[in-house]
Parts: sequence; C-alpha cells; structure tokens
Amino acid sequence: MNKPKIQNVVSTVTLLQEDNSCLDLDFISKQLENAKYDPKKFSALIIRNFEPIRSTALLFSNGRLVCVGTKSSAQALEAVKNFTKQIARVRPTTIKEGTFKIQNIVSSFRFPKALNLPALYDTLRIVPYEWFSPYISFNQEIFPGMCLRIKNSTIVVLLFTTGKCIITGAKKEEDVYNIHNNIYETIAIFMKR
Repeated sequence: MNKPKIQNVVSTVTLLQEDNSCLDLDFISKQLENAKYDPKKFSALIIRNFEPIRSTALLFSNGRLVCVGTKSSAQALEAVKNFTKQIARVRPTTIKEGTFKIQNIVSSFRFPKALNLPALYDTLRIVPYEWFSPYISFNQEIFPGMCLRIKNSTIVVLLFTTGKCIITGAKKEEDVYNIHNNIYETIAIFMKR
C-alpha cells in the first residue's frame, strides 16, 4: 500500500505591530533581496526562501502572512518563524507573531493500477460508504477525476483513472494518513485488471 506523500502545507499567521499600523510593503520589498512587490499585479509582497526550508510567503499590508511550499507542519512553523525574523529585522517597529494556523495540507499517492472510476461512481451512488458524504462529483467531460467529500470534514479526495489520488483540505498530518487508511482498501477493489 502506497503511503501518501505531503506535497504542500499552507499556513497562516498575523504579524502584529506595536502601533497597529499597516505594513509598508514597498519599504520591506526594498530591504529584502528575496522579496518582490508589484501592487498593480498582486496586493501582497512575495518573499521566497530557498534555505533553510524552500518556501514562499505572501505578506499583506494588514499583517497577514500566508506561507506555502513546505512539506510538513513542522517545516511550515519553522518557515513562518524565519519569514517573521526577516521582516522584523527591516521594520522600525516591533513585530509579534499572532496565532499560527495550518489552513490546508495537500498530499498524494498512487494506486498500483489504473482505476475504473465509472464503476466506483455507480457503486457509491447506490451503496454509499459511511465515511463519504453523499456529494460525489464525476463528469469526465468537465474534469478528468472524481471528487469525493469526506463526511463531517473539510477533506476532499480526488481520484483519477491513472490511479493517482490527491487528498486535500486536511488540517493535520494524521488526518491525511487516517483518510488514506480508510479509503485505500475500498477504492483498491476498483483497480483495473
């Protein structure tokens, strides 16, 4: 059984200034070599780090920082701290980190063989499994995969005929592995021979 590999962790934090003013993104972009700011194209300052963790931050003038590109929750936290230090070094006022939060974990794995999605779709419509919500989206003319929502969760599973599976919407790494364990055996029945 292939275990899911985490591809991206999206996390957020709000940077709080002593004087509660908006951040001057133009000033910060001129102070940081790894920053890019073009307000005509996008309202956030983009900061890219390649060391110690490859990650990208989107910093908005209200202090909201969105970190993407990390491969674990621990890496996301470390990357956010690194971005905060970089920004704090070039700011005249003190900056404090607000609450750190994981917004989304995206992972993927592959079944050993291609999947028969039409058969899976027909089965799930007739006999839905306890962990799927009744909302199943499958129309190959619009999107090549099947979209399965997990009951009582923000997690969505995308299945493709190639056998590729993407799990998105998780807030904790263990949720990714739990969902994988729940769905693998059920969906593996629909592998093409």
